[in-house]
Amino acid sequence: MKEIIRFLSSVLYYVEERRYPLAVAFKRSLNLNRPRGVDSNLLFEYARQLLLSYYSLPQARRTVRIKYWLENKGNLNVSFPQWMEKKLGSLLDVNALKSSLKEKTVWIRVNLLKADIDKIIRELERYNVEFEIDKDLYYMIKVKEPQIRLSSLDIVKECRIIPQDKASSLVVEALRPQIKERLVELSSAPGIKASLYMMLTENKNEVFLADIDFNRISKEMILLKRCGVDMNKVHIVHQDSVRNSLIKADKVLLDAPCSSSGMINNDPSILITLNSCEKVDKFSKLQKTLLREAVNMKASDVVYSVCSLFPEEGEEIIDEYYEIAERPFDNYNYGYPNFRSSFKSNRVFPHIDFTEGFFISRLKLTRL
Repeated sequence: MKEIIRFLSSVLYYVEERRYPLAVAFKRSLNLNRPRGVDSNLLFEYARQLLLSYYSLPQARRTVRIKYWLENKGNLNVSFPQWMEKKLGSLLDVNALKSSLKEKTVWIRVNLLKADIDKIIRELERYNVEFEIDKDLYYMIKVKEPQIRLSSLDIVKECRIIPQDKASSLVVEALRPQIKERLVELSSAPGIKASLYMMLTENKNEVFLADIDFNRISKEMILLKRCGVDMNKVHIVHQDSVRNSLIKADKVLLDAPCSSSGMINNDPSILITLNSCEKVDKFSKLQKTLLREAVNMKASDVVYSVCSLFPEEGEEIIDEYYEIAERPFDNYNYGYPNFRSSFKSNRVFPHIDFTEGFFISRLKLTRL
């Protein structure tokens, strides 16, 4: 028990003091304070649940809070900071959202550039993985309470299946990919969406991938190669896209930097590090600038998306482009009500769609 307390205290330190996401805090704590004889999957779930109930813990030293959590974890609910609770309360069913976060939904994508769906299904069955093929996206699979670490499987190591949330795939589907078109993706790293786009277009399209972070670009290139993407069709642009240098494409994808509030299920450290509305407003200003640059390109369509639950990063952004906006999907929720763009956008939610929380809209630049 002492070792688990020390380990979880370390996770909490890295999140509170260093502002690390859960995955990084977990990895560092595991290297320094790994409890003996405890499965790493169980430790990760302990850390995730601890952060989800963070605001239910007493105001005390870390070790005291951890002990309290271990003694009461079965009775503690998911809790949000007060400002977030108030803000989301007028937009959605907060209690349903919080309840859904207790169970972690895992999505994987069959990488058709390297694998056949039927063969992947047989391999998952051989590993006794319980799964469900998605009714909308034939290549997406929802994994039910995996009993093994998916990352340890050869089909993951070889990029025959790729961990990717369904909401992330919907962003790419909103482009309505067609063969022999050119795509520009701004803020493209880490490259998961680009790899899906190339899969859907059978490696026949040219893509121009722009990002500000050179290290992330380097990792993106490695990922794309591992995924079987034809790198002769990939053009990497190292730029700050608030001053975009690309001028022409058929379609543009902007999955903009955001508060990541839609990712609380996978990374509940966001509840702690996203500690005010000010950060949301800061991201909103950046998103407006990036979208303005995207719209100024010579293209037919721009898909704008954010992994955020807040309208400042979604509906309020697209309200400025109401006349040319359109709703990408008929079978998913509209945007939040009482915005001009409500009926010209989609939102998906953990408690409704079992996905991350995403906002998606498409702009038809041909109407300008």
